[in-house]
Amino acid sequence: MNKVTILTILLAFITMAGKSQKINWKLEGTVQNAAPTDTLSIMDVELQRPIATLLVRDGKIVPASGTLDEPAVCGIAKEGVRGWINAFVLEEGTVNISIDLEKRYVLQQIGGTPINNELAVVLNEKKSISSNQTSNSQNMFKIVESIVEKHPNHIVSPFLIGYSKSSCTPSQSLELIAKLSPDLQANLKMDRLKESLILEQETEEGKMFKEMKGITPDGKPIAISDFVGRGNYVLAEFWASWCGPCKKEMPHVIALYEKYKDKGLKVIGITCNDKPEKSDSIVRKLGIPFPQIYKSLPMSTYGVMGIPYSILFDPDGRVLKRGFFGENVEKELERIFGN
Repeated sequence: MNKVTILTILLAFITMAGKSQKINWKLEGTVQNAAPTDTLSIMDVELQRPIATLLVRDGKIVPASGTLDEPAVCGIAKEGVRGWINAFVLEEGTVNISIDLEKRYVLQQIGGTPINNELAVVLNEKKSISSNQTSNSQNMFKIVESIVEKHPNHIVSPFLIGYSKSSCTPSQSLELIAKLSPDLQANLKMDRLKESLILEQETEEGKMFKEMKGITPDGKPIAISDFVGRGNYVLAEFWASWCGPCKKEMPHVIALYEKYKDKGLKVIGITCNDKPEKSDSIVRKLGIPFPQIYKSLPMSTYGVMGIPYSILFDPDGRVLKRGFFGENVEKELERIFGN
């Protein structure tokens, strides 16, 4: 056997060994508001598929383990309950999480491995932003930027750019995308996110509204220009029947409408990826009194990728404020109309 053949065989073994390396992960932690005996699922956020089943006994996760070819950004799902509790990374080592089944969408605590310890900082900032009802945070941008710069080729980086989008300006998010490796920048989800961010820039605060057409609940044509740019302040509330936070926020929006409608405020509801009959059901159930626009394209017009989402237009039709919610909406309306 000559030296060339031996070298070829050695290289083949090295390549096979590299491909055969697996990530050995383990997950443990606690679950609040679970049944004494409960079952949850670990879901791959990127591939939208289950990875493993979690058993919960008396509020504690029965330690689960497995192998993966590469790290995976994951969430926790419960059968019959819409929405996942995000997010953590299954990687080499033991991941510790704490979740509350009555507080959907966000983990309570996370840690145990290098990437998850970094994610914990993002999670804490996200919770701080939510509790303070703010939409933009220079802090969040800096935190995510440091992770992306440190891990430009890790699957967690594109996830974090999308996850932090509502807490950063479009320009900041586009700047973060540019820091990813070329392969991750070419990802289809990143392409869609870039498209959304560019749309946001086109309709950022100070820009004129863009036309968007749809139908009324009784099937007649309707457009955003029927309300915006006609001498009134207009609050556009983006929502859907399948969105739990939207339904929780809607009574507050209704109260603001009732408070300021006689002072010149117009409010319109704009549904996102929803079936008209399901939207109708919620409109009737909650007694929503203001006009609705169904079957429009808010995501490809205004770059809205997460709901609930509010945009306030001034009397001339310019975007006065966007991406705010809760108490911040009320404060802005008080500033305009007084108490």
